[in-house]
Amino acid sequence: MLNIRAIKKDTLHAVMLQQLYALNYMWIRFEYFIRAKAPEVYGSEEYYQLFEDYGSEEARRLVKSLGFPREEIKDLARFLKYSHWAIFENIEIAELTANSFRMRTLDCSAQSAAKKWGMEYYDCGTGGLRIRNGFFKGINPKAKVQRIFSPPEARPEGRRAIVSCEWLVSLE
Repeated sequence: MLNIRAIKKDTLHAVMLQQLYALNYMWIRFEYFIRAKAPEVYGSEEYYQLFEDYGSEEARRLVKSLGFPREEIKDLARFLKYSHWAIFENIEIAELTANSFRMRTLDCSAQSAAKKWGMEYYDCGTGGLRIRNGFFKGINPKAKVQRIFSPPEARPEGRRAIVSCEWLVSLE
């Protein structure tokens, strides 16, 4: 096992970040592999349940690691700042009300990768909603996530061109 206490913090940080990027890369590759090799399960409820399970597991581990309060909307936003979205993406969080905030992804890395691989876009709407549902409900079961837009949907009027997707997170 890697002795993390014996490694310089900047080296450990660099190694762990590269490991995260490798996992992110394989996630996307795995999705396309399933689409090609098992089209009968691609897009099924069982397939999307894996997304929700991932979000829930990420939340469980962050709750365990961070120990932050989980009751208020600001608590959900605080956990989000430690999520995989904050690692891989430039996210923008804006509190809207005492019980809601908006989450935007700016210049999404998955959308950039899709274009680099010759695709028009990466369709993340259903999977993105399920991951976020699992994540936020894993922190607080009263959480609700609503997709405002995600590719391939057109960006609502008035949104900056760098906004790749937008979500409303609230507590019921």
